[in-house]
Amino acid sequence: MAKIVSLEEAVRHVKDDALLVVGGFGSYGSPEELLEGLAARYENDRSPKNITAVCGITPGDKLEIQDEPGRGYNLGLNRLRAKGLISTVRCGNLTDARAIAYAVGDNEIAGYLPPMGVMVNLFRAIAGGRPGLITKVGLGTFCDPRNEGCAVNDSARKQGPIVKLMDIDGEEYLFYSAFKPDVCFLRGTYADEDGNISMVHEGLHGTELEIAIATRNSGGIVIVQVQDIVKCGSIPTREIRLHEKFVDYIVKAENPDNHRQCYVTPKLRPELTGAVKLAGGGVKRLPLSLRKVVARRAAMELKPDLIINFGSGMPSGIGSVVAEEGIGQGMTASVESGPMGGQVQEGMAFPGVANADAIFTQTDTLDMYDGGLLDIAFLGAAEIDEKGNVNVSKFAGRCIGAGGFIDISQNTKRVYFMGNFTAGKPKPEIEITDDGLKIVNDGSEMKYVKKVQQVTFSGEYAVKSGQEVTYISERAVFKLTPDGLMLAEIAPGVDLQKDILGKMEFEPLVSPDLRLMDARLFSEDPMKL
Repeated sequence: MAKIVSLEEAVRHVKDDALLVVGGFGSYGSPEELLEGLAARYENDRSPKNITAVCGITPGDKLEIQDEPGRGYNLGLNRLRAKGLISTVRCGNLTDARAIAYAVGDNEIAGYLPPMGVMVNLFRAIAGGRPGLITKVGLGTFCDPRNEGCAVNDSARKQGPIVKLMDIDGEEYLFYSAFKPDVCFLRGTYADEDGNISMVHEGLHGTELEIAIATRNSGGIVIVQVQDIVKCGSIPTREIRLHEKFVDYIVKAENPDNHRQCYVTPKLRPELTGAVKLAGGGVKRLPLSLRKVVARRAAMELKPDLIINFGSGMPSGIGSVVAEEGIGQGMTASVESGPMGGQVQEGMAFPGVANADAIFTQTDTLDMYDGGLLDIAFLGAAEIDEKGNVNVSKFAGRCIGAGGFIDISQNTKRVYFMGNFTAGKPKPEIEITDDGLKIVNDGSEMKYVKKVQQVTFSGEYAVKSGQEVTYISERAVFKLTPDGLMLAEIAPGVDLQKDILGKMEFEPLVSPDLRLMDARLFSEDPMKL
């Protein structure tokens, strides 16, 4: 039987040098009160010191703290930012834990950033007593030991590798080593008096079960934060996510703000849990903009009966175009967090989904992706080089990790990378006219570079795997070939030499059938796809 304890007692179970696994995914499922309590304990006692923090995707926000402009953030793993508390992180992504990402970039914390699918499947492997995970995910990228081996700073490289290259029947694989959790922090909605845990109001079905069993079977301690304690027998059997035998300690959250369904959701939204499907609330129509031009060009690649993944940022605009054009019949969106169908939420509410058709666990979903479930994926791109490599994980020398990007991009039949052609400040000034585009002032930073800062997607691996890869911007469309990038389309109104080739650090191949992008992309009226 799990024991219901105070916050102060619970966090005392994290010892110096412990390996702490933290549940949650961005804005969802963070054991916020436990993290707050651990930070307070460290501030008062200077203990625990030098812990290793492990996450699938780190919980956290992007809101800066006033007295630490550009350096500190409020929530999630950011709470453990005090120097000396964390010595090492091992997680799929640090986007939402920017305070920790800065410390990794400054070499104050050793950073290992495997793909998200690797992390969640490692929890399952550890739960099953296996020595690690064998997979092709990460080959050719910064996760490959022939490149960085997931170690993104000198502190990690000094600690040693966590991934090895293997040959099985003449094919290359990566082996990611297991670890032994000492304690884990998880979150549920309700605990009954015996300690059974329901997650009925949580927005996502995360890796709570895998983490709990991995910790328990490693001899560690499982601590769960809940919204409320309810009577024995009051949780329906099918809603019990963690059995009482899997849980050691339970803490009831006293501060409601530490147990929001999502950081930007003050009240329960049942449409995010699958409890109801709300009427109305359709996707808003995008105004004509460069983002809409890119989203429209991507939407032209859609066909019925596809299973699709839309990444955050630029790709999220495709849903609006699909709704406007009325072409969504038979298409099913899938998000790496688990939901299929419905409306993917944007901003801090990502990767929640309203009105989903089904909600799977994160681990099961990544397994399906790794096996080739997705027909097509639309992802963002920060840098693209002459070999077709894409970087979305390292900027200005700091690595934030790839999240599910590698699992999705490496294992999907057709992949489309989307983004503006140039970047920088001041923001590029580009007008959309009846004749196409008019570039008044272009971006100061080139995104099509000779060599990306970090390989998050390997063009060479994609060619070997037979993937169909396309790169879409507002003024040009490229295709990946065995000989590198080939320019296939240009926007009407732009100059090939000045506005495209002159804004790239390398000279791409140019298709002998180079054509203009569809004029309907630049019109105020629907395209009638």
